[in-house]
Amino acid sequence: MKKIILACISAFMAFPMFAQYTSPGFYRIQNQGEAGRYISIQNDKVSEESKNISLSSGKAANEPVEALQLVKSKDSDPGTIIYISGDKSSLILEAQGMNTSKLLNDFGHGDQSLQMSNQGELKTDYSGFQIDLIDYCYDYPVKKDGFCGVATLQFIRQLDADQKKYALWKIKKIDNENEFFGINPNISIQVGQNEYKYYTTLFTSFAYQLSDGMKAYYIDQHIYDTNHVKEPIAELKEIPDGKVPAATPVIIKCSSSNVADNKVTLLAETLSPITGNELKGRVFCFIPTEYEDQSMKNALEFNQSTMRVIGFVDGELAFVNDANTSYGNNLALNNNNNKKYIPANKVYLPINSSDAAATANGIKLLLPEEYAVATSISKVVSEDKSVKEGIYTLTGVKVKEDNNTNNLPSGIYIINGKKQVIR
Repeated sequence: MKKIILACISAFMAFPMFAQYTSPGFYRIQNQGEAGRYISIQNDKVSEESKNISLSSGKAANEPVEALQLVKSKDSDPGTIIYISGDKSSLILEAQGMNTSKLLNDFGHGDQSLQMSNQGELKTDYSGFQIDLIDYCYDYPVKKDGFCGVATLQFIRQLDADQKKYALWKIKKIDNENEFFGINPNISIQVGQNEYKYYTTLFTSFAYQLSDGMKAYYIDQHIYDTNHVKEPIAELKEIPDGKVPAATPVIIKCSSSNVADNKVTLLAETLSPITGNELKGRVFCFIPTEYEDQSMKNALEFNQSTMRVIGFVDGELAFVNDANTSYGNNLALNNNNNKKYIPANKVYLPINSSDAAATANGIKLLLPEEYAVATSISKVVSEDKSVKEGIYTLTGVKVKEDNNTNNLPSGIYIINGKKQVIR
């Protein structure tokens, strides 16, 4: 129940390291019951109710535990990535920007130690009770995403052998083979008859190295004033070597639509932060139901006047408002108030409210050379109003005096200040 969330989190953080935990690193935690669900961190807030642990009944009820969620689809969920260090009598775990010390202190139990057992229990001691984390899926065949629960050891001993497995956990080291973290794109743009480019945005608490065929970008600068450019544009800057520092909001170009083809290597090292990045990211999107403690809400509402999200305009990558993007369909929806929120571990582009009208139809994203050409051609046109026609290469060389594209070699050209692909 919510009253014993501390015990649950303490238990979660004291999982079975026996023979599975060999050294500090990145792991996942999986329940040993039939459902085999993985722990995912979905929040880092603590409600006042949760601080009042009462075990007068001698057992813990199976109410959901805030912050911890059990998921089946884990390969592309940053919340399932747990960095573990320490030993079995004193563990330190970090995930989604939180750590065990912070949580225990927030609960008012900073003096408690995190422990583990060789049997696979995730446990802590409290006032003479052993409290274990448990997946209550054994009560009924719930195998979809759901919340964790907790129980006393006395209660667990009453379960039959198969049910007891739901109080046991195992850890799995991220090895990029059996266990991996991959990126799942949500934007596909057709660039040929059977050719597509795949994109998404990502914001994680850990650093990572992209695999071959993938690229990471951030937004370096922009021009939204249509007096200086024909349409709002922003410059994409590629992150060198594909090494993305922790807590860096980025746009990811994936190698395919398959998560397994977009594996990344998790990095424990500290990378220098990216400066000048206009993108912002969110770790959590926790929206309590009407029956839950509303103080636990941890979500950022999408605002069309001050935000843009990833999408496409005229078949090109762009940041757009919710109304005209497939990404907008993936915004988290609260059915209680019909409001939309930035999804967990995703990215948005903040704008000034004064730019809302100018960017209502989208902000196109250009690589540095394309951005330079677009701004330079705009400058030529603005300085010489007689320049109305002509076709230019991306380097700014004029190749035709008019806008007739007949007999042009295949390539990308600037026509009337706008990029166009000729095939």
